[in-house]
Amino acid sequence: SEAKPVVVSMGGLAASGGYYIACAADTIVANPSTLTGSIGVFGMIPNTEELFEDKLGIHNEVVKTNELSDLPSVTRPMTKLEKDKMQQMVENVYSTFVQHVADGRGMSFEEIDAIGQGRVWTGANALEIGLVDVLGDVGDAIEIAKEMSGVETYRIVEYPKQKDPIQILLEGFSSKMKSKIINE
Repeated sequence: SEAKPVVVSMGGLAASGGYYIACAADTIVANPSTLTGSIGVFGMIPNTEELFEDKLGIHNEVVKTNELSDLPSVTRPMTKLEKDKMQQMVENVYSTFVQHVADGRGMSFEEIDAIGQGRVWTGANALEIGLVDVLGDVGDAIEIAKEMSGVETYRIVEYPKQKDPIQILLEGFSSKMKSKIINE
């Protein structure tokens, strides 16, 4: 089967995971004020030891086969080895993210890393640094997709399908009736 061109229209926000998905598109359209980029990763493991033990009276006992068996644990502070492993995992995910963007945008790893590091850009700035291709809205993206595909006639289908107000009202009524019947 033939590859179909993909055009992404980014609205008010397309950062981090949103940009990760968008970056492989053939054309990315953004509003001038679209918050985009955030090519970065962070990891956070809370330590709830004091909450569990001092506040709730819950004591945790762990039996494990090696030093990293219970990584990550939220019931004790992390060891230096665990912190190092978590840092390594975060850096691996970041490298994958940067490489994915570099491949999608036709840029080098170093170019993307220089504009990555978790920074967020407006659509106008993102255009200047190569993260988006065109400033515009969804209507512009549709026109670009039409031209790229060579299609003259088309229809637009929006997902998820929106329920009409009458359907929502009837569903609410139906739920209330079921509750009333169960209660009686």
